[in-house]
Amino acid sequence: MSSKSWVRFAAPVVAAVSVAVLAQPAGALGIRIPWRPTVLPLPAGGGNGFLTGSNGKGEYTGTFAVNGVQQVVSWRGGQPVVRGLPAGYERADAVDENAAGTVVGTAYDYETKTNHVFVLDSTGFHVKENPPTWENLYAVAVNTRGDVLARANRTGPYAATVVWPADGTAPTIIPSGNDTYYARDLDDDGTVLFDSGPTSALWKNGVIRQLSPSPAAWAEALAIRNGVVVGKRGWGGGEQAARWSTPDATVGLEGGASAISVNQAGLTAGLLPNPSSTIWPGNATAWRGTVPGEVQRPGTYTQFQARLAADDGSLAGFATNGSLDEGGVPVVWHLTP
Repeated sequence: MSSKSWVRFAAPVVAAVSVAVLAQPAGALGIRIPWRPTVLPLPAGGGNGFLTGSNGKGEYTGTFAVNGVQQVVSWRGGQPVVRGLPAGYERADAVDENAAGTVVGTAYDYETKTNHVFVLDSTGFHVKENPPTWENLYAVAVNTRGDVLARANRTGPYAATVVWPADGTAPTIIPSGNDTYYARDLDDDGTVLFDSGPTSALWKNGVIRQLSPSPAAWAEALAIRNGVVVGKRGWGGGEQAARWSTPDATVGLEGGASAISVNQAGLTAGLLPNPSSTIWPGNATAWRGTVPGEVQRPGTYTQFQARLAADDGSLAGFATNGSLDEGGVPVVWHLTP
């Protein structure tokens, strides 16, 4: 996505402003065009939750409490559609959605104390069989072609990453290691992004390439799309949102504490610093490329986060006056002059 202006010049002739507004250079004097929020309606019996996916066509999916049960809810045509949860499970958490509308997530069986990955498409829920010896799997992402990424663990200090190819062939098991400890995201070409504490790395077809934090001392990668990685780095005695356009160096994202999602054109969703806490993050912010923007507050909600940069250029997340851990009402933002 172009990193051209998000600013409007103030001028006495309104018509001239409207014609020229988006042609101004990024550093021009003016005001940023904001992302304006829309609070989506909840289904009957709906409570707090999180928007976590979008098909990039103005439709969204997430996990919300409906009549006290955590389950999958999608918004189609602006209205909520309760998708439910797989039969025999007590909870379902949706984590991602691709352009085809395929949703992936984690289903929880409280009786057996096991977790399974599910795929939800137009024909319903499809629960993935856990690879042999792996008891609990947690969905992480689905890419455009339909590959599914998950974290796996079993009794004892054992962990791995699992990738199910879209073509239905056997899953790839990536053992946990110094560079492959915690899977964060899956790019459209099959590259897996790992965050392993002091290091972050890219894995593709068995080849690992570390991401340099330079010029920072450390950096943590959180999301990838089209080879662009975003996350955060140590900077100026604190944390700063960061971007890798190549694995060799980070670039800071102005004004942000963390970048958590990036779309196919480079639009990035993130979080501001929290002036009153070093533990809890601040409210939503965004960047087109490396150019910062303004994400407006939804109504009177005191806390709001955009956790997803969708491919249609919208942002999706939640707003709340309560605990961030519990999510809130579903919110989408659009860039509107």
